[in-house]
Amino acid sequence: MKLRISLLVLFVATLVVAAFPVLAQTDAEEGPVVQSVMFFSPTCPHCELVINEHLPVIFEQFGGEPVVLFDDTVSPEEVAFYEMTNGTLEILLVDASVEIGAIMFGEDSERLGIDRAGVPRLDVEDIYLVGSEQIPAEFPGIIEEGLANGGIAWPDVPGLDAALATIPGYSGVDQPSTDEGTGSSSEALPSAGNESVGDKIARDPLGNGLAILVLAGLLASLILVPVLVHRGSLHGGPAWVIPVFAVIGLGVSLYLASVETSGVEAVCGPVGDCNAVQQSAYASIFGIPIGVLGAIAYIGLIIGWIVTKFAKGRTADIASFLIAVTAFGGTMFSIYLTFLEPFVIGATCLWCLTSALAIVGLLWFTAPPGWAAFERLRGSNATET
Repeated sequence: MKLRISLLVLFVATLVVAAFPVLAQTDAEEGPVVQSVMFFSPTCPHCELVINEHLPVIFEQFGGEPVVLFDDTVSPEEVAFYEMTNGTLEILLVDASVEIGAIMFGEDSERLGIDRAGVPRLDVEDIYLVGSEQIPAEFPGIIEEGLANGGIAWPDVPGLDAALATIPGYSGVDQPSTDEGTGSSSEALPSAGNESVGDKIARDPLGNGLAILVLAGLLASLILVPVLVHRGSLHGGPAWVIPVFAVIGLGVSLYLASVETSGVEAVCGPVGDCNAVQQSAYASIFGIPIGVLGAIAYIGLIIGWIVTKFAKGRTADIASFLIAVTAFGGTMFSIYLTFLEPFVIGATCLWCLTSALAIVGLLWFTAPPGWAAFERLRGSNATET
């Protein structure tokens, strides 16, 4: 939605170009042009960052403020291609969440030899840039060098000619030029909100089915563990199990934090689509990546376990109780995140499921000693009173 709002800002400029089409072509006729293709998704925060903050700066640096051109004769949710241009720099934005854009994205990924590439991805010349850090860091230098050498033509993206043909008013080589049907609107970019839950699950039945299975296990654990501990039927396991689970969770969280903060693509494996999850609007809370929050929690658990091993009495009991509370809270948070994957995002991240299993494992092993520590602390407070 924010991407749509950003394109609305360009609406007035687009109307000017529609009224005076020569303005959009003057620079291109007088000097070299750099042309590139960028794949994006409306629900991707990294895409939002690149389109809202980085591209406007780059356009201003090379030719001035751009206009946005697209075919407004089709419904907003079916628009897959947008051209941002100022006559010196041209970028074809391809919405990978729309079927035709997804097909183009997949075919281009095969061309580049990328199994599960993430967005935003920008193709320029014979190279590609991925993420909200690499694109703004390297693209300006490529543009500058390209302009100095006479310009850069469109990359060899499969389906590019057909995509450009949908842009009304596009004046490129072998493409029709017309002033009719050019538009830009805050409602241009599609919204995933119209997709049913069934459609989202059906995107990846195996991965999303696995997420639902893990979600069921998390919910069952959240109910069973307190009941069994209260009845005295659940007992703690070997002492080494807690740091093992915590280290596994920490490793996963640090990796995801690296992916989320750098904008690079994650290594996903054969099941699920980690990049779709990590690039969704739910990959951070209040601007803090989920991976960073998870790493902080697991580090706290490891520190707490160390305290229980070396401290005694009340200090050890407080640490043990806090470990159990953290594991319980982490399990609740994992339930929320795991629910989002199949039912809201429509994609599953195996790294996220691994972290969820690690935290629920910690819940089973830390709840009994944590409850015992709570009982001792409560008894001690009652005695002091």
